Amino acid sequence: MSQIGHSKLRPTAATVVGGVILLLSGLSHGSAPPADGILDETRALSTETHRQLAAELRQFRADLRCDAWMTAVSFVPAEITLRKQAQITRREWSGTRPAVLMAYDRATNSGAMSFAPELWARHSSTELFEIMQECRRTLGNTALTLDERLALATRSWIDRLRRMESARLRHTLPLQNDEKLLARAVIPVLAGGSVVLALFGLASRRRSASSKCRFEFPEVHVDMRLGAPYGGGVSAEMPPGH
Repeated sequence: MSQIGHSKLRPTAATVVGGVILLLSGLSHGSAPPADGILDETRALSTETHRQLAAELRQFRADLRCDAWMTAVSFVPAEITLRKQAQITRREWSGTRPAVLMAYDRATNSGAMSFAPELWARHSSTELFEIMQECRRTLGNTALTLDERLALATRSWIDRLRRMESARLRHTLPLQNDEKLLARAVIPVLAGGSVVLALFGLASRRRSASSKCRFEFPEVHVDMRLGAPYGGGVSAEMPPGH
């Protein structure tokens, strides 16, 4: 009976140990980030697709100064969601640096994305949510092979983030090239107009000051003469007989 009991417990113990190992491996596979940015445990990517995506991710990292990762796993433990797993992996591989990670789970045929907080601060939340939704739709499209889905989804968010970053940089520049040309043409005109307006204002102020001036004759005080007020003048006496 004892041997039978032990024999029945062995498969159960092996299952538990195996589950724990798989769980730990699933939670900690991000401890060693892939050198080329791709972790393909499903072996779904062909050699050529893997090479092309690795080159595109490398160029993306160099241009945008942002880490970029893609993972494809055979399953995710039931204790954790794919999105949470993507967040954990991104943090383990990139720390606090700007980063984006796309994750695919073959067991559930689902995808998820994780963006670093800095990307949420840089870009519109609406646009980032649109990228996440488009990624899930592409990865869930069974009309395509898994190799095609992974490549198409990865290239989609690479292109979208490139355009968003270009738009952000354009808006942060003080003046664009065409605006600089316009400014060079407008500045002399504005300067000349300012001089004309200043002269016109000066002349207007002078006219206004002149119109306010009042000119009055001086008040003359004359002493009384010959008993008449203000009887100034010259008098002469004529001798009789003249």
